[in-house]
Amino acid sequence: MTRELAAARTFLFVPGDRPDRFGKAAASGADAVILDLEDAVSPDRKDQAREHVRRWLAPCRQAMVG
Repeated sequence: MTRELAAARTFLFVPGDRPDRFGKAAASGADAVILDLEDAVSPDRKDQAREHVRRWLAPCRQAMVG
């Protein structure tokens, strides 16, 4: 575990099928942003959510994926 993660006090979970919220979450000031592919995404939207997360992370953006 990194020091930054160990020191994190705020974790913001964002549904992976809501790419419109990724940038807002990253700019929110939360210590950690988690793009959620599990509980927050219905089974029929998981493939789409994975693709949204992959595209958003591709240009070297940082977030955790859960």
